[in-house]
Amino acid sequence: MEVFAARDAIEHYQRARDLLAEVARTGASRLAEPSPLELEHLYARPSRAYEMADEREKTRAAYETLLALGRQLGQVEIGEYEEVLEFCLRGTELARKTQNAFLLWLNLDHLGRAYEVVLDLEEALELRGALGPQYEVFSSIRLCAVAVLSDDWEEAYAHAKKVHEDRTSFNVLDIFYLHHVVEALLQGGDERSAREEAHRFAERAESNERERIAYLRSLAVLSEFEGDTGRAIEHLHEARALAGQIGVPGELWQTQSKIGHLHEQHGEEREAQEAFSLAAQTLRELAQKIVDEELRERFLSAPQARRVLEHG
Repeated sequence: MEVFAARDAIEHYQRARDLLAEVARTGASRLAEPSPLELEHLYARPSRAYEMADEREKTRAAYETLLALGRQLGQVEIGEYEEVLEFCLRGTELARKTQNAFLLWLNLDHLGRAYEVVLDLEEALELRGALGPQYEVFSSIRLCAVAVLSDDWEEAYAHAKKVHEDRTSFNVLDIFYLHHVVEALLQGGDERSAREEAHRFAERAESNERERIAYLRSLAVLSEFEGDTGRAIEHLHEARALAGQIGVPGELWQTQSKIGHLHEQHGEEREAQEAFSLAAQTLRELAQKIVDEELRERFLSAPQARRVLEHG
């Protein structure tokens, strides 16, 4: 009976994920929470399955785990990083109680993303590596991102190749890592695969503002690789405008920082300083939302943040 319960939980999580993916389609500020009736429908069947096995505690834990996952998707986007980390730590604790391998993997994966956005890449990498080989196909894209952010290009390329060869995506947010995959493939000398990765998301990016940001950042990576810095900056300016419009500060500061880096390479000091200053301002605004002093300091002292703050 527990096998059927797990299968039902997966099916209903996928439906819940589709509802919550509205944050990816329209921006976090426009996300509406599922109604109580929708939630009851999504979780009634797995709940009954567990209850038949007299495992009501697992039912409640599974329900709370999935609900926490849904909430944190939107919180990551709007920059509530401390709250996201708390959600994910709590969700992982609950997932362990369910003794459901799928839910535990799901929560560890999201906890890794939470550590990633607060720039604690060592914790993120440790969690990604603990997900297990059976979930490697789903984890490779995020392992690639952590490796890129850590400037570990050999590891990044290995994971990017797996992403490209498997062409399997389980998480609606995987496109947000597209530019990392494209850059890792280019660093590994695989220009053809890099272009294929960017191209396969072109149609989706036309109708989805949030996904268009990731696509534009990928085009900027390709333009920089071709030596067309001006075109790369144009793509990044469009991505920055969209990030500001739909309210995704994590994308905003990273895009601003990249614009500054490209201007700096061209000796355009005034434009570079302006971009770095905007990136630093966005970073400080994100840090102000973090109440825990130790977490805030770790965030601001991470190499990726420190480089921006030193320029800005």
